[in-house]
Amino acid sequence: MSDLFRPGRIPRGRLLVLCGLDGSGKSTQAELLAKRLRGEGYDVATVWSRWEPSLSAPLIRIAKRRISSRPDAATADYTHFTAAKRRTMRSPWKRMLWQLMVWSEYAVQINYRLMPHMLRRWGVICDRYVYDTLIDIAINFSVNPGEIDSLCAHPLLALFPTPRQVVYIDIDPETGAVRKADGTPAEYLADRREYYLSMARLLGAAIIDGGDTVEGVAEAIWEATGGWRRSLSRGTRGPDGGETR
Repeated sequence: MSDLFRPGRIPRGRLLVLCGLDGSGKSTQAELLAKRLRGEGYDVATVWSRWEPSLSAPLIRIAKRRISSRPDAATADYTHFTAAKRRTMRSPWKRMLWQLMVWSEYAVQINYRLMPHMLRRWGVICDRYVYDTLIDIAINFSVNPGEIDSLCAHPLLALFPTPRQVVYIDIDPETGAVRKADGTPAEYLADRREYYLSMARLLGAAIIDGGDTVEGVAEAIWEATGGWRRSLSRGTRGPDGGETR
């Protein structure tokens, strides 16, 4: 299993990951935490760390069109489209190629985004990380939540920096869909919640109740990340540092 799933293996790490369902408030909490730390004189950066298909984007568009063209699938129907993707991904060679494409492209992206801050020995707060993408893959591969560790030994995962701590913000899927307000179906979020909880247990992540007030969630994260905060060093960076994409 990759060190990504062995918390504490790199005691000097300055990387903190916030993960959770859409609508759980990750971006808001990342900025609130960074602002508070900067106010206390710490050098920190927030980085949006989701995989963004680039070279793979044309292949993904072709695959979506092919799946959507089937009589039993449509991109507007989450349940049927997901079922069609799962049928497509039954093939072992397709699974192998998909992971090779995703992890290799994502590893380049994540290191490009993180390394400038890490080389300066800044604290880095990641809004999303490889764990979110791994959950997407588990769903598409029909891997049960309790068996998600079976995907954690892929050799390319060694290319991702290991966080010092992971914080999972838990939220009810219905609430997340309302907060997201972009058409994301509650079914999409409900499918993922058990995977996130399973991943959080695997990582030894701090689990925060995202249904609390924004201020309450921020305080809970502050209390849960004491060890990570103590690993940071104060510097001369001004309070105007923003999100890096």
